[in-house]
Amino acid sequence: MKIPVVFADERRGLVKAEELQELIEQAAIVSFLRSDGECVQVGVDCVRGMGGRTYRGPERRGNVLFC
Repeated sequence: MKIPVVFADERRGLVKAEELQELIEQAAIVSFLRSDGECVQVGVDCVRGMGGRTYRGPERRGNVLFC
């Protein structure tokens, strides 16, 4: 899946979903369009993996059973 982005040099383009995180970390893009149509400004809006407190409790993910 390709994601519309705006690069740091103001060019627009499409990048593969798996490349997005690396481009964000490298400050190579300034904004991108989420699948729900919301425009995200890197460094302004919340992006997965950024901010928040570090959870220090027991690991609970992966313990859910689906019947």
